[in-house]
Amino acid sequence: MSAVSGFAARGLCAVLVFSACASSGPPATAAVASDQQVRTIAGSGRPGFTDGPALSATFLLPTAIVRAADGTLYVADEAAQRIREVRPDGSVTTIAGSGALAPDGLSVKGGFANGSALSAKFSRPNGLAIGPGGSLYISERLNACIRKLDHGVVSTFVGKCDERGTADGAQAVARFKDPRALVFDRAGVLYVADYGVGVRVVTPAGAVSTLKFRSSGAQEAWGLTIGGEPADPTLVVSTPREIDIMHLLTHQDQVIGTTTGAEGDRIFGNVNQLVALDHREFLFTDIKASNIRYLRLPVEPFATTVYTQTIAGGEAERNIDNAGYANGSRTSARFFVPRGIAEANGNAYIADAGNRRIREVSLPHFRVPESGFADTTPYDTSHYQILYIGASWVFWDALGDDSICGRLESELDAAHRFAKPVRCHTVRMDAASLGQMEDYLDNYLQGHVDLVVVNVNLSEARSLFPNSNPPSNAAAIEKFHDNIAALKQKLAKSGIKLVLLWNNAADDVSSSENYWEREEGAGKVDLPVDLSDSYTLATRPMIESVAALPVFEVDTYPDFQRAERERDPAVLFGTGDSHMSPRGSAYIAQLLARYIIGEKSI
Repeated sequence: MSAVSGFAARGLCAVLVFSACASSGPPATAAVASDQQVRTIAGSGRPGFTDGPALSATFLLPTAIVRAADGTLYVADEAAQRIREVRPDGSVTTIAGSGALAPDGLSVKGGFANGSALSAKFSRPNGLAIGPGGSLYISERLNACIRKLDHGVVSTFVGKCDERGTADGAQAVARFKDPRALVFDRAGVLYVADYGVGVRVVTPAGAVSTLKFRSSGAQEAWGLTIGGEPADPTLVVSTPREIDIMHLLTHQDQVIGTTTGAEGDRIFGNVNQLVALDHREFLFTDIKASNIRYLRLPVEPFATTVYTQTIAGGEAERNIDNAGYANGSRTSARFFVPRGIAEANGNAYIADAGNRRIREVSLPHFRVPESGFADTTPYDTSHYQILYIGASWVFWDALGDDSICGRLESELDAAHRFAKPVRCHTVRMDAASLGQMEDYLDNYLQGHVDLVVVNVNLSEARSLFPNSNPPSNAAAIEKFHDNIAALKQKLAKSGIKLVLLWNNAADDVSSSENYWEREEGAGKVDLPVDLSDSYTLATRPMIESVAALPVFEVDTYPDFQRAERERDPAVLFGTGDSHMSPRGSAYIAQLLARYIIGEKSI
């Protein structure tokens, strides 16, 4: 995936946002129709280090993986003290390391020896990186050094093997304590996660220094990756309790705790090894939950929260319940202590250590919410361009084509509503203020836009008028009218249509006692006495106040209320909070598409 880049100021192109974020959270796994989204590509599951056809080959403990440009996967088989390769032709070969299988059949005794690759000895190799010249670099936990494999020969690159230390300096004097993950930047500088010390930086000449973090020392680094090169090279470091982030051009850094959850107090995951998709999107292996997760970093000033979501593997309440072995769809697949991870061409490659296998995961189509920065799908005149704007509602339970935007595209394209294919962009802002809206309007958004959909719900509408709860007084209604009128006028100058989508929070929809109980039980919402009265007093006057402008409006409240009255109603909201579930997102898209298809003026 390409790096996400910011926009330069281009003046008016679209939209203000009339919504504020009450709570926010991670998206859910995107639905892709396939029963083989997770596949085993090497390893029989039996312990050993037998080479040969990939699916009959054996591993002892594959813990690190890196992919070469030709598609070859290099694997550190840590307990076997060997480096293996999984070739594109479907075979597994040992390319370095030696030693006999111990009597227990589960390990090989470690050692140290340089020289011919197949006679060399390692002691717990568990980090791999391909250098600029194509050589393979190997970190060893117990030998505490970095080795190099080049043209069939293993040598020591930096550190003194079997001598631990923390010294920085020239190649001959530098020492490592517990080197783990490795990654090169484009300049050929090697970064080492040295557990107990921090991130060590090794120049091409072998000089070692320790990277200084202001926010945290990152002393317990055990995984790292670099994304966003060359525009914004971003180093992300995992530790047992946090991730440390450094923008390498500016050396600005921050720390994000992983023990308190992500957005909305959702599970963050135990970040072990990472791979970058760009400067703010990453994949990582979760060794406690035994699954593969997606991580998206915040980007100021509009998106201020981090979130993660399971991509493949189970999401059981007790994480150990996820552990197992199964191929198939991403949601039904199971892993057992996955460790190393690599990514290429829309696939992730996993060193599934506990299962002694190498797995391949077809990744969903990630849609990146745009909030003051470009997503990966640019604006162009060959599509009918829609902006869908709101707070965390607009993408909450989606990663890709099951988002509201993705489903809206499908609905409109299937109906042939427009002469051009539809492209929908999600625009999300946390707790948007008028100043942020103006900033976005004047400085960040560019390109051709046809339609702007602004998501407003009762809870968010209230937040616009803090002195009126509900906003039923004349002054509040007049203010809302004036804001929408100004927005409509600005957009009309550029030929952009405006739709207000009146959406619903969980506490806006139903007076069902069962519904109240499950929301109150989660401790998420403070429900009013009568929701119907609240809707009548607050939302209805606001809707009516702008109808005469005129403004295109879609009021989903009656439809959601009708859906709640149905027998065995579908779950339209997320568990334990008031955001949309995947079904709720689909329902909104269907209602919006139905309106747009039928509205001839749009």
